[in-house]
Amino acid sequence: MDEMRNLVFKSAETSSSCSGGQVGGMESRLEKFQIIFNNPTATYRVGDTVYGYGWVILKEPIFIQSVCLEAVGEAKVEWMTSSDIQASDEEVFNYTTVLPVKSEKDNPEDLLHAGSHYFPFEFTLPSKLPSSFKGRHGRLRYFARLTITTPGGPHHERTSKFAVISNLDLNKEPDASLPVENDTFEAIGSWCCISGTVTASIKLEKKGYAIKEAIPVWAEIKNLSTRRICSTQVSLIQNVTYYSFRGRFSESSTLVTIHKGGVAPRGKQTWQRELLSIPTVAPSHLRGCKIIDIQYYLELSIKPAGIARKVKLPLDIVIGTVPVNKLQSPRTSYHPLPSTVSDSACPFPFFENVSDQVLLTDKLGLRNMIPTAPPWEEDDDIP
Repeated sequence: MDEMRNLVFKSAETSSSCSGGQVGGMESRLEKFQIIFNNPTATYRVGDTVYGYGWVILKEPIFIQSVCLEAVGEAKVEWMTSSDIQASDEEVFNYTTVLPVKSEKDNPEDLLHAGSHYFPFEFTLPSKLPSSFKGRHGRLRYFARLTITTPGGPHHERTSKFAVISNLDLNKEPDASLPVENDTFEAIGSWCCISGTVTASIKLEKKGYAIKEAIPVWAEIKNLSTRRICSTQVSLIQNVTYYSFRGRFSESSTLVTIHKGGVAPRGKQTWQRELLSIPTVAPSHLRGCKIIDIQYYLELSIKPAGIARKVKLPLDIVIGTVPVNKLQSPRTSYHPLPSTVSDSACPFPFFENVSDQVLLTDKLGLRNMIPTAPPWEEDDDIP
């Protein structure tokens, strides 16, 4: 065993000197290093168990000290004021563990031979995690980092992102099932030439809607002026507030808009169940994160002809994941790996449940494997 250890160290020193140092030596012996998730989209709901493994292909044997997995959820915000830069960060999730290293018989426990090696892992997402989110001045993201530590260094790392969808049951939200409405009465025209007034109202049959649900919109616009109204529209707007230790900053973005035509002077326009579909967005509030808050509202916008400001009528709503008066839909269960395909048909290694532990079988003929998660973006930090 000592002779084998000395032989490997001698080979490592030779590779290091030929490559220009330890880092070069490590890189020269490492052919592939990837993190594979069991879910091809790398998207999980709170409460799910995330299965995966690190995949390493070595050109020659190396000794290692440990293989460590760290799963992290972190939020960062940053914006510029007239005098300085406001910034803050928060860690919402952290799971760290040392993965077992299994070597072949007659080999030291800390020796990895040349070829493929797999380091399976699993961890459960807490039920109160916030959703993944990315805005112009802040973001909340999750990632898994695998670190291989070798004697004397360097440490080799690989990172891969995954997405989390939080749970917001609208049946538990106050007033989510109650109808909501708003109205206004405003003069239109410039300050020196008022053309008359416009009355507008908008109402919904309930306040809470689920992601991908369509919102039926009722509205009424009465043009009591002598000026024509060019257009009317209803938009779904996301308002995000970022918090730091010394202040806060808000930004709004329009997600979806539906349009209607103009209204003649002394005319009237009625909206009857005009449907506005909610896209895939983070649920309201982003609960579980203290430095980012998300709110949604509908806005009825009326644009008069000529020089005149728009008439805007907002109406707050709540966007969740479980619709009002409906039970939570069953989750899609992602087994560590489908077991109905052959080795040649599926490039992923098979998992077996042995004594409630996820282990790998020895049948690992893998050459064309591709990562399932998006590649790590080194420049993904907030500017």
